Amino acid sequence: MANTSAKNTPARNAPKGTSAKKEGVFARAGKFLRETWIELKKTSWPNRDELQKSTLLVLAAVTAVTIWIGGLDYLLVLIARSINW
Repeated sequence: MANTSAKNTPARNAPKGTSAKKEGVFARAGKFLRETWIELKKTSWPNRDELQKSTLLVLAAVTAVTIWIGGLDYLLVLIARSINW
């Protein structure tokens, strides 16, 4: 059986035309930041009205879930106290 681990063949997965030499950590970080900036320029951001509506919707959902969990907690505490747990 042949050993096909990635350790023995570093250039196998490298794109054609690139060397098998690893880039340094700062080169990779710089490349990541450049690519991130390019993608952020492509992003469509919400306008103020959309942002306010979305924020209110999230706050309403968080409030509803908080009340639901608080109510369940209160109910379970009452049940636990009634059975002397």
